[in-house]
Amino acid sequence: MIAQRKQSISTKLTMMNMLVSGAALLLACAGFFAYDQITFRESLVRTLSAQGQIIGSNSASALLFDDPQAALNTLSALKSFPNIVSAGILTATRQTFAQYSRDGQDELLNVPVLRDDQAEAYRFGSTHLILVRKIVLDQKLIGFVYLRADLNHVL
Repeated sequence: MIAQRKQSISTKLTMMNMLVSGAALLLACAGFFAYDQITFRESLVRTLSAQGQIIGSNSASALLFDDPQAALNTLSALKSFPNIVSAGILTATRQTFAQYSRDGQDELLNVPVLRDDQAEAYRFGSTHLILVRKIVLDQKLIGFVYLRADLNHVL
């Protein structure tokens, strides 16, 4: 009877130890998963921001000289990026100046509004990431770059 009690206490301690270890392992896995998701999203935003900066720099002269065809040529370089489904150059008054769409149908919708102190803004949707970046020349706002990336290609 005493041996059975010792075995029962030993079994209980082992089970409790396994439960605590399992819970700690689950928490660690959840932490790694959350960290992965956060760093992945930050990486996507950085990449899209760099692309927006390049597109904006290359489109500044097109905006200044009112040449939408040159801006469209700059946007057409995005064909080599399969995750970008649409892009656009907007004037300082937020009018569409040039537009690119991978499937020919996607329009510039829900462009995030930037505060005066913001150079860019982004928003994650369930299937896409939208980034808007200011195009500034000589401390003067001349337009915006809009990029929409499909998250289904990268997930």
